[in-house]
Amino acid sequence: MDLNVLLNGDFAELGQAITDWESMTKRLATLESNARNNLKAKAEKAHWAGVNATVSREFVAKTADEFTDAHTQAQSITNILTDTREELISYRQNLQETLDTARKKNLTVVDDGCGMFHVQMIIHPDRAAKGTTVPEHTDVDEDLLRDEVKLILGKATESDSSAARVLKSLVDSVKEGFADSAYADRDSAVAAEKKAAQDTKDAKEAAGLYSRLDGLDDAEMKRLLQLTEKGENSPVFASELMKDLNYRGRDSQEGLLLLAQNLEGGGLDGKMSDTERRLRDALSVSLATATRPDAPLGPDGGVPSEWARKLLKTARDGNDLPPQAPGCLSGGGTGLGILTKLMGSGNSVYDGSLLSATGDEIRGYETHTKHPYDGISDNWQGTQEDPMSGLMKAMSRNPAAAESYFDPRQNDNLHYFLKDRDWPGGDVENKMPQDLIDSSARHYFGDALEAASTGHPPGVRTPEIPAHHDPAQAAIFSGVVTAYGHGIAGDPVGGMPAGLRHSMGGMLSDYIGDVHEILGQERDTPTDYSGLTIQNKDLVPVMRAMAEDGHAFAQVHDAETSYVAQELNKYDGQAFVDKNAPGADKLQAFVGQSNSALGQMDAVRADVIYQMGEDKKSINAWNKMMYYHLIGAPVTGIPLAGDTIQRMVDVGTAEYQNNLNSQVDQETRQHLADHFSAGHQQVDKMLEQAVHDKLPQNQWHLMDQDPGQFENNLQGAGLTRYHDGLTNGVGYMGKPAG
Repeated sequence: MDLNVLLNGDFAELGQAITDWESMTKRLATLESNARNNLKAKAEKAHWAGVNATVSREFVAKTADEFTDAHTQAQSITNILTDTREELISYRQNLQETLDTARKKNLTVVDDGCGMFHVQMIIHPDRAAKGTTVPEHTDVDEDLLRDEVKLILGKATESDSSAARVLKSLVDSVKEGFADSAYADRDSAVAAEKKAAQDTKDAKEAAGLYSRLDGLDDAEMKRLLQLTEKGENSPVFASELMKDLNYRGRDSQEGLLLLAQNLEGGGLDGKMSDTERRLRDALSVSLATATRPDAPLGPDGGVPSEWARKLLKTARDGNDLPPQAPGCLSGGGTGLGILTKLMGSGNSVYDGSLLSATGDEIRGYETHTKHPYDGISDNWQGTQEDPMSGLMKAMSRNPAAAESYFDPRQNDNLHYFLKDRDWPGGDVENKMPQDLIDSSARHYFGDALEAASTGHPPGVRTPEIPAHHDPAQAAIFSGVVTAYGHGIAGDPVGGMPAGLRHSMGGMLSDYIGDVHEILGQERDTPTDYSGLTIQNKDLVPVMRAMAEDGHAFAQVHDAETSYVAQELNKYDGQAFVDKNAPGADKLQAFVGQSNSALGQMDAVRADVIYQMGEDKKSINAWNKMMYYHLIGAPVTGIPLAGDTIQRMVDVGTAEYQNNLNSQVDQETRQHLADHFSAGHQQVDKMLEQAVHDKLPQNQWHLMDQDPGQFENNLQGAGLTRYHDGLTNGVGYMGKPAG
């Protein structure tokens, strides 16, 4: 920047530009708010079908997002211009102060143009007027002035040129539409630019190391791991890495898949080291980052980029190299499996557009191929090598994407996976050891369903009890229950796959408010929490099939216990002992519902134990799950609000455990009411604890009044509802097991 420009330039036009951009930003903020709250929100809630459910909704969402990006870009431009103007004004003031100080030493600077200047004296002593004393200075003063002015001009030049550079970069960063990069000022934009340059350099170095992966020494492997983990969340690094990859002579998409195959297999020796595992996980994150919306290889309008579409095609088709060639890439189930195993690795979160497109690609392959999984379709290997396995694992980490993918109001994916798909290894799945069940494709499908129906990844957070769910989540949950809720008793062929039991427990726990209402009431209207229209006759068989997994049953029982305790805590103490107290009638109804719900759960538990017969080892193993059935323990870790609730839960679960039956024979099963009482006694103990906490000790005797609210309307009527629950539970299970 020239000296005269900084010293005397007119910044008025820049100020006017800032004013114009501020006005534009405010108008765009209004448009963005309207688009988000009216246009997009209404489209998401609309019950559209056909083209409207896909094309129209997607177009509306894309349009609304464009307004958001437009506002973000306008705000960034305004911030950068404002910050730059303030910096230039600051440098001008600094320059003026420096020149004022120099004049006191008879020094000034003269603009030579093109950013050049020289220092000179204002009045040469030889030409000074007679009697005039000229201030003295030294050579050091001249050097200091020269350096100071040079420094100021340098900063001003950098401020001006970098602002122009980042503004152009911001506008050019997307081919169409608007950039979503938000910058608070010029410094942050410049810092982002410098980071992008460094990330690009690091990506090229990482790609070079990957190309020699088979021959890297320990130091090089460490360097590669350092680069990939450092840049795994940088869209620039990830995108440049994906484009620059070259492995075994194959570029980009092929190179990525060959690398993933190598890392999944443990390299040349077949054993995966910790470094190789971390490299695989980092490669997965890089792919996820490179294909997210804010990345160069990310989707355009909700549709995967051309690069991502080519990746899917390459995985499905493979390449034409002979099998013995180092760069040979198999297609079909193998190639798709390589891709999805990479996607399922680590904790990477993929954008919904790529997840959905990958699911469509696999479904298209297996429905248009005569024997898609020949060789693994009839044995347990199929449950591990199924390409849906890694995809479902990745899907479970993006609940919003899973919800959209399985929403039966938008597509038939849920029906396909629950009813139509021929799962590889499905015929032997229920006979596999538990560790194989827990790593099967169907297990990860269950995780994806749990994420889709609850709105959170499985096991990441403790459930909110009771929880509310949006219509799409409720539709997914209802679809799963309906699929496995028609007359299924025990776990016969065609029943619930073993891999789904654990996730079914998680789903039922998250919907426990609704489950309680379904089991405890004869509802003629949708449930209050999630609007479910499921009936007992469909829900109980699902719970029975799920209960083959003792942990899953314990999880649901935990949730019900927590729900009962929280609801009981809402009533005033007098309602427990005085039938005329406010809320006493509602409390009586709720206690009846709780007994009915727990009665049906006990009927399920009785059927599980009965089916095990005299196999005490299996019975003890199953009951052991119930012995760890403590709120706050590792089973669920459900958070409870308040000591009173916690005490009710503690005494209720302890009482339940003390009354668990260790064996159920034919006579017991036919007369459950004579032998089963654990659920009812649990409720009674919780009621007693509520009285102890809510009323002074001198009123505790009111619990024993006969007739009285506690003894007759809560305990007595509750026992009747519990027995009804036992009877109904057996009836709803359809054909009895055994």
